[in-house]
Amino acid sequence: MKKLSVATFAEQAIARPETRLISVPALVSEIRAAVPECEHTDDELAHLISVIAVSRGLNLSFVRPVGFEVIG
Repeated sequence: MKKLSVATFAEQAIARPETRLISVPALVSEIRAAVPECEHTDDELAHLISVIAVSRGLNLSFVRPVGFEVIG
């Protein structure tokens, strides 16, 4: 099985056609679920997500949705 990098996973998630607003906490949680051996901190992942999303002209949300549960 090919190992997926965290940056590639984030780029693919951000590139979804229906995505205009990126929930940073939700995507960090999604990355943690998909790449459990990820060595990056949540802050590092949030920074990576933010850089990719802003470079594509997308909006960011750092608010955790109601009922949001952190995985891990």
